[in-house]
Order: sequence, then structure tokens, then C-alpha cells
Amino acid sequence: MNIRSTSVAVLAAVPLALAGCSNEQPQQPAQPPPPQQEQQQQQQPQGAQAGADGVAWTGKLCGLVGGFSASQQQAPQVDKTNTDTFKTTSVAQMTAAYDAADKTVTGLEQIGPSPIEGADQVAGTFKDGFTQVRDILTTAKGKAEQVDTSNEQAFTAGMTGVQDELKKGQQLDFSAQFAEFSKNQQLNDAAMKAPECQELTKSAVEQQQMQQQQQQQQPQQQPPG
Repeated sequence: MNIRSTSVAVLAAVPLALAGCSNEQPQQPAQPPPPQQEQQQQQQPQGAQAGADGVAWTGKLCGLVGGFSASQQQAPQVDKTNTDTFKTTSVAQMTAAYDAADKTVTGLEQIGPSPIEGADQVAGTFKDGFTQVRDILTTAKGKAEQVDTSNEQAFTAGMTGVQDELKKGQQLDFSAQFAEFSKNQQLNDAAMKAPECQELTKSAVEQQQMQQQQQQQQPQQQPPG
């Protein structure tokens, strides 16, 4: 089994979360490729196996990466009853997402040096990615707070600007970070052993399935106007 193969669904988690904030129908994420055979993992050379300290560090990394997406499942929902509630609840949702992204960035800054050679770079690139997420949410939230709800035309234009800003998140791609799990055998071995990484895999797949079901069962809502 391979952490990149089994966790590929989480690659769509951040763009999907941002798409949810923008009240747009998220793009359909790619289906994860079939996991590699367990036998391949069992045939790893002894030197490729991670020690307990490496497993613990990698578990922290997986917990931080998965924490943002997990928090979005409890995020405030947007109320489209009228323009005022639409604005207020949209700002609340983006604020919650910003707080989660900021917590992830802080955690990645404080994770400490990795016992696994090359893994520090992986944590650094994840930090850079979530910093971009935080920056997008900061700008979008600022625009949302300035939206005029008293005028229908101004409200529509303002919220369109917010959505355009959030759509930038759909361009984010964390595939390079997860690819490092394949390239670094010790990191991949640590991810196989860390409970947080297994939970990340499980949560990512469940989130993808849930979002696919919602797309199929719920009609797309339109803003008031």
C-alpha cells in the first residue's frame, strides 16, 4: 500500500472546501488510483523502515494536513434566506475556514525537525500551500464584509467578486507534496504505521464519497435575487 495512492482523495479537500465557501458546485475530484499491493510494502529493505520517532513526527504531519478538511465538516452553513443572512453566514463560514487554515500553518511551523531525511521539505511545502489557502480566505472574507446588502445589483456584484476570489483555491494542487511519500521510502513506511495517516486516508475517502452523494442528491441552490 502507498500513502500517495490511498490518500490522493485528500488532494481535492482544500479546493472543495474553498468551493463550498463560494457556494459553487465543486468540481468532481478525480477517483483515487488503485492502491499498490501490500506485498510491495512488505518487501521494503530494512533501511527503508522508519523508527518510532519518525512515525510519531509523520503522524503529526498527517494530523495537521487532515485537520483543515475535517474542520470543514463542522463549518457553519450558509443561510440564503435573504441577502443579509447570506452575507453574515458566508462571512462566518469563511472565518471558520480561515481559523482552521491558520491553525494548520501554525502547527506546521512548530512541528519541529523530522527524524526522517528529506521530510522537513515536505512539511515546508505543505505550510506554503496552506499559507496560500489562508491568504485566499483573508482576501475573500474582506470582500464579503464590504458587500452592500441593501442594493440587489451591488449585492450580486459583490458576492460574485467573493466567489471569484475563492475560486483561486481550486487551482491549488498538493500532489507534489503527496508524491514525496512515494519517493521517500522511510516517510512512506512511517505513514503506513502512523494512526493519524491511516485516519487521514479514511477521512479523505469518506469526505469524497459524501460530497459526491450530495452533488447527486441535492439540487444546486441559487442566491436570492
